Amino acid sequence: MDPSTFKLTGAIGLAAFAGLMWVAFIRNVPVETAMGTILSKGEMAGRTYVQQRSGQGGTPTTPNTIELAPASTFEVRLDGRSDPVFASFNTVMGRLFEPGQRVHV
Repeated sequence: MDPSTFKLTGAIGLAAFAGLMWVAFIRNVPVETAMGTILSKGEMAGRTYVQQRSGQGGTPTTPNTIELAPASTFEVRLDGRSDPVFASFNTVMGRLFEPGQRVHV
């Protein structure tokens, strides 16, 4: 195969791959909104998550400690859907919402 043909084929392939990545991850999609009613409110306590990775050859590395803040969790039934959806917010934002309240999501 001629080197210039090989380069052209590679360039076309990379351009097609870039176009595919744009369609899959970057392009704007329509925003969907709905009205719903909060069915229940719960509290999730803060906790610590320890991430342990293995290094090269399976040797352990220093654990990475991740602090998870407390949160308010909500079960919301959207108009026109039978199955509920779930959302969680930090505790300050969670104070603004109560069961039975109508919300726009």
